[in-house]
Amino acid sequence: FTTTLTNVPNIAKDFDAAAGVPIDAIIFGGRTRDREPLIRAIHDLAEGVYDGLTLGAEATAAAEGKEGVLRYDPMSNRPFMAYGEGDYAQHYLNVVGAAKDQPIFAHVNWFQKDPEDGHFRWPGYRDNLRPLLWLLQLKNGEVKGRETAVGIIPTREELNLEGVDISDADLEAILTIDVDRWKQEMGYREEHLKSFERLPEEIWEAHRRVTAALENEA
Repeated sequence: FTTTLTNVPNIAKDFDAAAGVPIDAIIFGGRTRDREPLIRAIHDLAEGVYDGLTLGAEATAAAEGKEGVLRYDPMSNRPFMAYGEGDYAQHYLNVVGAAKDQPIFAHVNWFQKDPEDGHFRWPGYRDNLRPLLWLLQLKNGEVKGRETAVGIIPTREELNLEGVDISDADLEAILTIDVDRWKQEMGYREEHLKSFERLPEEIWEAHRRVTAALENEA
């Protein structure tokens, strides 16, 4: 779905400022039914770019491929990359790395499903603003979150859940990291990264750091 910017009633006044606008966060969004939590924040630049390169999305009925099969879609942008992913990653490292006030990276997933009846655990839509506001609070040092091997995730106390219709079981699931499931994922990611030419060493180092952190996680 696309529309002209003139149709957006709450667009920022400086959206087309010639000098640009501050970027507080770079947010990648995947679509997985189990592994990815609601949101996880990443402070490290290389690990943030690495996360974007290894973003996974399960095919839907509207997408090519078998429904439910996980496919890697770097930065959710693979069909539109006009040059190699390795060079694309280096471009990210150069441009974002040169910023005086670097944005925080995050990975969001609004699509976790209950394995029993298939309902979406998170209501989505306008409620997606809640974890994004938490992300800005984290960047500003107002909350601390919970450190995991794959990033920082919110505690239930830190999320504004007023008026949200969600069960304790669903909330627990979307704010939990399945370490064994993630360890399995890392092997697939390594094979995926090997397909890229000229991949910056910083990305491989990020992959190794996350892999080691998962191995050390209880």
